[in-house]
Amino acid sequence: MNEWVITTAITLGIGVITYFLKRTMTQVDKQGEEIRRMDEKTATKADLKESTEELKKDIREIRDNYTPKEVHAKDFDECRKDIKHIRSEYLTKDDFIREINKMDRKLDKMLELMINKQGNGG
Repeated sequence: MNEWVITTAITLGIGVITYFLKRTMTQVDKQGEEIRRMDEKTATKADLKESTEELKKDIREIRDNYTPKEVHAKDFDECRKDIKHIRSEYLTKDDFIREINKMDRKLDKMLELMINKQGNGG
């Protein structure tokens, strides 16, 4: 009976050790995959240097082509003045339609008068 207890204890011990060893190896594999993924995502010094140079070039280009805010404000003021001038000097679509309708009514009256004059022997 002692042999049976010892054999069972050794088997259980090996089973527990195997379980924890497998679990540890699975975690190590997952960590290895995570490290590989992170390594793929990281940038090298050369990549960073290249990106930095491109950004510096872009900044220089922006500085060369930069237009001060005052210039834009001046342009906006000119546009606002032009819009005010256009509003005061030009007809709106509704005004134009109203005027054309008035003219149509006058032309209709003139045509009626001419027809009536001809009909009266004019």
